[in-house]
Amino acid sequence: MNKRARMRLIGVTAVILIAIAAVVLLTGNKQGAVYTTVPKVVEDSSLEGKRVKVGGSVVEGSWDKKSNPMKFEVRDEADKAATGPTLKVVYTGAVPSTFGDGVVAIVTGVLEGDTIKATEMITKCPSKYESAQGAIPIADLLGKGESMVGKPVRATGYVKAGTIADATGGDRFVVAAAADGSGETVAVVFSGALPSGMKDGAQVVISGEVDETGKFIATSVALEQSQK
Repeated sequence: MNKRARMRLIGVTAVILIAIAAVVLLTGNKQGAVYTTVPKVVEDSSLEGKRVKVGGSVVEGSWDKKSNPMKFEVRDEADKAATGPTLKVVYTGAVPSTFGDGVVAIVTGVLEGDTIKATEMITKCPSKYESAQGAIPIADLLGKGESMVGKPVRATGYVKAGTIADATGGDRFVVAAAADGSGETVAVVFSGALPSGMKDGAQVVISGEVDETGKFIATSVALEQSQK
Protein backbone atom coordinates (compact mmCIF):
# COMPACT_ATOMS: atom_id res chain seq x y z
CA MET A 1 0.00 0.00 0.00
CA ASN A 2 1.49 3.32 -1.01
CA LYS A 3 1.74 6.32 1.29
CA ARG A 4 -1.22 8.19 -0.25
CA ALA A 5 -3.54 5.19 0.08
CA ARG A 6 -2.41 4.63 3.66
CA MET A 7 -3.13 8.24 4.60
CA ARG A 8 -6.55 8.04 2.96
CA LEU A 9 -7.35 4.88 4.96
CA ILE A 10 -6.25 6.54 8.19
CA GLY A 11 -8.47 9.54 7.44
CA VAL A 12 -11.52 7.40 6.70
CA THR A 13 -10.95 5.38 9.87
CA ALA A 14 -10.70 8.53 11.96
CA VAL A 15 -14.00 9.84 10.56
CA ILE A 16 -15.73 6.53 11.35
CA LEU A 17 -14.39 6.50 14.92
CA ILE A 18 -15.55 10.09 15.49
CA ALA A 19 -19.03 9.21 14.17
CA ILE A 20 -19.25 6.16 16.43
CA ALA A 21 -18.17 8.21 19.44
CA ALA A 22 -20.84 10.83 18.67
CA VAL A 23 -23.56 8.19 18.43
CA VAL A 24 -22.48 6.62 21.72
CA LEU A 25 -22.42 10.02 23.39
CA LEU A 26 -25.87 10.97 22.15
CA THR A 27 -27.32 7.59 23.11
CA GLY A 28 -25.77 7.79 26.52
CA ASN A 29 -27.20 11.26 27.11
CA LYS A 30 -30.66 10.13 26.06
CA GLN A 31 -30.79 6.85 27.96
CA GLY A 32 -28.40 7.49 30.84
CA ALA A 33 -31.00 8.53 33.38
CA VAL A 34 -30.22 8.27 37.08
CA TYR A 35 -32.52 5.65 38.61
CA THR A 36 -33.73 6.74 42.03
CA THR A 37 -36.67 6.77 44.45
CA VAL A 38 -39.21 9.43 45.37
CA PRO A 39 -37.67 10.22 48.80
CA LYS A 40 -34.18 10.55 47.28
CA VAL A 41 -35.39 12.83 44.50
CA VAL A 42 -37.07 15.09 47.05
CA GLU A 43 -34.00 15.17 49.33
CA ASP A 44 -31.12 15.24 46.80
CA SER A 45 -30.69 18.75 45.38
CA SER A 46 -27.79 17.55 43.19
CA LEU A 47 -30.34 15.89 40.89
CA GLU A 48 -31.76 19.27 39.85
CA GLY A 49 -31.63 19.62 36.07
CA LYS A 50 -30.61 16.00 35.56
CA ARG A 51 -32.41 13.26 33.69
CA VAL A 52 -33.84 10.85 36.25
CA LYS A 53 -35.92 7.69 36.28
CA VAL A 54 -38.17 7.17 39.27
CA GLY A 55 -41.03 4.86 40.14
CA GLY A 56 -43.85 5.45 42.58
CA SER A 57 -47.51 4.80 43.26
CA VAL A 58 -49.91 7.28 41.65
CA VAL A 59 -51.53 9.32 44.40
CA GLU A 60 -55.29 8.92 44.34
CA GLY A 61 -57.07 12.05 43.13
CA SER A 62 -53.83 13.78 42.10
CA TRP A 63 -54.51 13.67 38.36
CA ASP A 64 -57.09 15.27 36.12
CA LYS A 65 -58.50 13.39 33.13
CA LYS A 66 -58.74 16.64 31.18
CA SER A 67 -55.23 18.01 31.82
CA ASN A 68 -52.83 18.19 28.87
CA PRO A 69 -49.99 17.54 29.46
CA MET A 70 -50.98 15.07 32.16
CA LYS A 71 -50.17 16.12 35.71
CA PHE A 72 -50.11 13.77 38.69
CA GLU A 73 -48.16 12.90 41.82
CA VAL A 74 -46.36 9.74 42.92
CA ARG A 75 -45.15 8.52 46.30
CA ASP A 76 -42.79 5.71 47.21
CA GLU A 77 -44.50 2.39 46.55
CA ALA A 78 -43.23 1.08 49.91
CA ASP A 79 -44.98 3.94 51.72
CA LYS A 80 -48.13 2.00 52.59
CA ALA A 81 -49.09 4.48 55.33
CA ALA A 82 -49.04 7.32 52.77
CA THR A 83 -47.13 9.59 55.15
CA GLY A 84 -44.00 10.18 53.07
CA PRO A 85 -43.17 12.84 50.47
CA THR A 86 -44.76 13.01 47.04
CA LEU A 87 -43.28 14.06 43.73
CA LYS A 88 -45.05 16.00 41.01
CA VAL A 89 -44.97 14.70 37.45
CA VAL A 90 -45.81 16.53 34.24
CA TYR A 91 -46.00 13.90 31.52
CA THR A 92 -46.09 14.44 27.78
CA GLY A 93 -46.78 11.28 25.83
CA ALA A 94 -49.19 8.42 25.33
CA VAL A 95 -50.89 7.33 28.55
CA PRO A 96 -50.72 3.56 29.20
CA SER A 97 -54.14 1.90 29.40
CA THR A 98 -53.17 0.52 32.82
CA PHE A 99 -52.60 3.98 34.35
CA GLY A 100 -54.79 4.83 37.32
CA ASP A 101 -54.97 5.49 41.06
CA GLY A 102 -52.50 3.34 42.97
CA VAL A 103 -50.69 1.97 39.93
CA VAL A 104 -46.88 2.06 40.05
CA ALA A 105 -45.76 4.51 37.36
CA ILE A 106 -42.10 4.56 36.30
CA VAL A 107 -41.34 7.90 34.67
CA THR A 108 -38.21 9.27 33.00
CA GLY A 109 -37.50 12.94 32.49
CA VAL A 110 -35.68 16.03 33.70
CA LEU A 111 -36.05 17.15 37.31
CA GLU A 112 -37.04 20.82 37.62
CA GLY A 113 -37.57 21.88 41.23
CA ASP A 114 -40.16 19.57 42.77
CA THR A 115 -41.39 18.34 39.39
CA ILE A 116 -40.24 15.79 36.83
CA LYS A 117 -40.89 16.86 33.25
CA ALA A 118 -41.34 13.31 31.92
CA THR A 119 -41.41 12.09 28.33
CA GLU A 120 -41.46 8.36 29.08
CA MET A 121 -43.76 6.30 31.32
CA ILE A 122 -44.41 2.64 31.91
CA THR A 123 -46.73 1.17 34.52
CA LYS A 124 -46.59 -1.87 36.76
CA CYS A 125 -49.89 -3.35 37.85
CA PRO A 126 -50.33 -6.00 40.52
CA SER A 127 -51.99 -9.27 39.62
CA LYS A 128 -55.42 -9.34 41.22
CA TYR A 129 -57.72 -12.35 41.20
CA GLU A 130 -61.13 -12.95 42.68
CA SER A 131 -63.65 -15.77 42.54
CA ALA A 132 -66.73 -15.13 40.43
CA GLN A 133 -68.77 -17.27 42.80
CA GLY A 134 -71.73 -15.23 44.00
CA ALA A 135 -71.16 -12.51 41.38
CA ILE A 136 -74.11 -11.63 39.15
CA PRO A 137 -73.62 -12.32 35.41
CA ILE A 138 -73.85 -9.11 33.38
CA ALA A 139 -76.94 -10.29 31.51
CA ASP A 140 -78.78 -10.95 34.78
CA LEU A 141 -77.62 -7.64 36.24
CA LEU A 142 -79.00 -5.64 33.33
CA GLY A 143 -82.18 -7.69 33.40
CA LYS A 144 -82.95 -6.34 36.86
CA GLY A 145 -83.23 -2.84 35.40
CA GLU A 146 -83.72 0.18 37.65
CA SER A 147 -83.99 -1.97 40.78
CA MET A 148 -80.17 -2.24 40.81
CA VAL A 149 -79.35 1.44 40.30
CA GLY A 150 -77.20 2.82 43.11
CA LYS A 151 -76.90 -0.49 44.96
CA PRO A 152 -73.50 -2.10 45.76
CA VAL A 153 -73.05 -5.22 43.65
CA ARG A 154 -70.47 -7.74 42.40
CA ALA A 155 -70.83 -8.71 38.77
CA THR A 156 -68.91 -10.79 36.27
CA GLY A 157 -68.52 -10.77 32.52
CA TYR A 158 -65.94 -10.75 29.73
CA VAL A 159 -63.84 -7.85 28.43
CA LYS A 160 -65.15 -6.90 25.00
CA ALA A 161 -62.36 -6.81 22.40
CA GLY A 162 -60.89 -3.42 21.61
CA THR A 163 -62.58 -1.54 24.45
CA ILE A 164 -59.79 -1.22 27.04
CA ALA A 165 -58.83 2.45 27.32
CA ASP A 166 -56.66 4.57 29.60
CA ALA A 167 -58.11 6.22 32.67
CA THR A 168 -58.12 9.71 31.17
CA GLY A 169 -61.30 9.11 29.21
CA GLY A 170 -64.80 8.21 30.30
CA ASP A 171 -65.38 4.48 29.85
CA ARG A 172 -62.43 2.29 30.91
CA PHE A 173 -63.64 -0.86 29.17
CA VAL A 174 -66.82 -2.72 28.21
CA VAL A 175 -67.96 -5.99 29.76
CA ALA A 176 -69.97 -8.44 27.66
CA ALA A 177 -72.07 -11.44 28.63
CA ALA A 178 -70.01 -13.84 26.47
CA ALA A 179 -66.27 -14.25 25.90
CA ASP A 180 -66.67 -13.50 22.18
CA GLY A 181 -68.20 -10.10 23.02
CA SER A 182 -71.75 -11.06 22.16
CA GLY A 183 -74.86 -10.65 24.28
CA GLU A 184 -75.60 -7.91 26.78
CA THR A 185 -72.87 -5.34 27.39
CA VAL A 186 -72.20 -2.61 29.92
CA ALA A 187 -69.60 0.19 29.94
CA VAL A 188 -67.39 0.25 33.02
CA VAL A 189 -66.05 3.50 34.51
CA PHE A 190 -62.95 2.92 36.65
CA SER A 191 -60.02 5.17 37.63
CA GLY A 192 -57.89 2.61 39.45
CA ALA A 193 -55.15 0.26 38.25
CA LEU A 194 -56.32 -2.57 36.01
CA PRO A 195 -55.02 -5.99 37.05
CA SER A 196 -51.90 -7.26 35.32
CA GLY A 197 -52.76 -9.62 32.48
CA MET A 198 -56.19 -8.17 31.76
CA LYS A 199 -56.86 -8.51 28.02
CA ASP A 200 -59.61 -8.88 25.44
CA GLY A 201 -61.93 -11.77 26.30
CA ALA A 202 -60.71 -12.10 29.89
CA GLN A 203 -63.33 -12.86 32.53
CA VAL A 204 -63.41 -10.14 35.17
CA VAL A 205 -65.13 -9.64 38.49
CA ILE A 206 -66.17 -6.04 39.12
CA SER A 207 -67.51 -4.41 42.25
CA GLY A 208 -69.41 -1.13 42.38
CA GLU A 209 -72.83 0.06 41.30
CA VAL A 210 -74.88 0.84 38.23
CA ASP A 211 -75.66 4.52 37.76
CA GLU A 212 -78.77 6.13 36.28
CA THR A 213 -77.27 6.11 32.77
CA GLY A 214 -76.73 2.35 32.86
CA LYS A 215 -72.97 2.47 33.28
CA PHE A 216 -71.16 0.42 35.92
CA ILE A 217 -69.16 2.65 38.26
CA ALA A 218 -66.49 0.26 39.52
CA THR A 219 -64.54 0.50 42.76
CA SER A 220 -62.63 -2.73 42.12
CA VAL A 221 -61.68 -4.80 39.08
CA ALA A 222 -60.14 -8.29 39.29
CA LEU A 223 -59.52 -11.24 37.00
CA GLU A 224 -61.53 -14.37 37.70
CA GLN A 225 -59.22 -16.61 39.75
CA SER A 226 -59.43 -19.56 37.34
CA GLN A 227 -57.21 -17.50 34.99
CA LYS A 228 -54.17 -17.65 37.29
